[in-house]
Amino acid sequence: MEVNMPPSALTLKGIFLAHLVLVVWSQYSTCFTGGATLYNGAFLFLVLWSILHRDSEEAPLMALLLNLLSIFLDILTMILHWPHITTSLMRFGLAMAVLNLVLRPITSLMLQRVLQERSGSYGTYGPSGLDRIFGGTRRSPYEDIDHPSQNNAGPGLEQEHRPPSPPSESLFTT
Repeated sequence: MEVNMPPSALTLKGIFLAHLVLVVWSQYSTCFTGGATLYNGAFLFLVLWSILHRDSEEAPLMALLLNLLSIFLDILTMILHWPHITTSLMRFGLAMAVLNLVLRPITSLMLQRVLQERSGSYGTYGPSGLDRIFGGTRRSPYEDIDHPSQNNAGPGLEQEHRPPSPPSESLFTT
């Protein structure tokens, strides 16, 4: 039995698992307060929501925004609550907290890719200059009916432009 899973679902599952493990292990340090547990839990919930609702653009966007805010909040929390006396278990928790902080920008890039994939060619999140950094414009899996593709006509061949014929009278009579 073969499971057909889109690449974004696998990416989101990896993000969820990595941050779940690192957030739980970082709680061994006394550095993080209840507020840090709240925003980390909310981030994990948003990533889980992104996994479950594959067509939603809001879930990865909110996860991306909260992840970017979490970078600032993690730094602030570590500066304000860094423990002076550390045991080996607390050092392990601090190392996992720092590793989680280092992983957050990479996670932001991955979430931005998922968001770009879900929004297609019409998604314009953030400044317009960022599309070159994140891989340029992506083609939507849907055909744009306002601008038909020019792939139908080969070189030297012209397409005929004739008006559509009216429907046959026999279609409407019984």
